[in-house]
Amino acid sequence: MCIPAGALRKAYLHMSRVKRKEDVFFQLFQEFSALTVSTAELFLEIVEDYPNSIDRIPEVKEFETKGDDQVTKIISTLNSSFITPFDREDISALALDMDNIVDGLENVSARFKLYDIDAMRPEAVEMAKLILEATRHLDSALAKFSDFKKDASILKHTKATNDVEDQGDLVYRDALATIFREHGQTVDVIKWKSLMDKVEDTLDACKDVANAIQNVIVKNG
Repeated sequence: MCIPAGALRKAYLHMSRVKRKEDVFFQLFQEFSALTVSTAELFLEIVEDYPNSIDRIPEVKEFETKGDDQVTKIISTLNSSFITPFDREDISALALDMDNIVDGLENVSARFKLYDIDAMRPEAVEMAKLILEATRHLDSALAKFSDFKKDASILKHTKATNDVEDQGDLVYRDALATIFREHGQTVDVIKWKSLMDKVEDTLDACKDVANAIQNVIVKNG
């Protein structure tokens, strides 16, 4: 059967429009990913130069606000889209998981002043470096996410993120052991255990994003 050229052109234009609409989500996730990397870079700069950097803490709040705005953009786009590149619930879950990274870094940063921390622990710096490494792996994965059905390197980056999180578990446990040994039952134990818990939660959030990406690939592969 011969399909008229006009019909073929209409079909092509329709497919092009659909693809462009789907690409919006991948673009939004790439923007969000860049934001998480920038926040992690700032967080590392703050902990490495603390307490000289204490006046930079409000900058993290600015990133956290931008993260909330990005979630709003993604959800609004989702609500107005008839066609999506993968399941709607997976899009919203991925957005919220990414937001948890930025929220976590802001949460920890705010507590440096709240807890009146006067010196940074080396374990916190080490965890900050791991968080930055994890966000960079996620950024590499999400840069190729639009081709998730074909590009196997995406899974390599998500696996690398999980490996970084495993390293963080060891740093976290060693940090707590050292804190308990050095400070006994003082209030510093409470402060630093809370801070290290929240830093570890943020690294866990990176793992959640990696797992969410893997979930999309498995479900749609």
